[in-house]
Amino acid sequence: MVQYLDLMDPVPRAITSAAIKIVIWVIPVILLVKIMEKSKPFSYLQLHHNFRKGLRWTGWVSLALIFYFLINLIVLKNNIDFQIGFNGWLNTILLVGITEEIVFRGFLLRKLMDSFRFWIANTITALLFVSIHFPIWFYKGLFEFPYILSSILTVFVLGIIFGFVYKKSNSLWSVIIIHSLYNLLVLLFY
Repeated sequence: MVQYLDLMDPVPRAITSAAIKIVIWVIPVILLVKIMEKSKPFSYLQLHHNFRKGLRWTGWVSLALIFYFLINLIVLKNNIDFQIGFNGWLNTILLVGITEEIVFRGFLLRKLMDSFRFWIANTITALLFVSIHFPIWFYKGLFEFPYILSSILTVFVLGIIFGFVYKKSNSLWSVIIIHSLYNLLVLLFY
């Protein structure tokens, strides 16, 4: 499907991609929560809970991420690229944080914690989170040694951190904001 999206002009491509993400990722979770859990999706996914507590966690983790990227900027002597297009803003920064966190922390981690202790559930969720990045790494030609090892490790560690913050804050918004900030920093610094 990506090859067909690549044929489109940038703005319609971004909007179509965003719509596909919502249809494939968010709507099934909402339906599963309503039908299987018989709950209100926003409440179940913890999108109504502990927003202030979540902001504290968001602040600390965001500062750590910014510090990490600034250290990498100094050490690697990379340039900052402020040329982020509409697709980058809409899909990579805004929607990826929302869609992936609804699925992985809001739904999967929460369901796995019904059957497993938190750290086991969080590790499984982090591994699944890594696995969904494989297709994009293949598509972009990034599945090469040694790059792929650092990518896998980075995404796994991020998945563990996101799960930990979600558990501590009891707010999905904290993880959505951190995830979106991370993606913004990647676009700016790499």
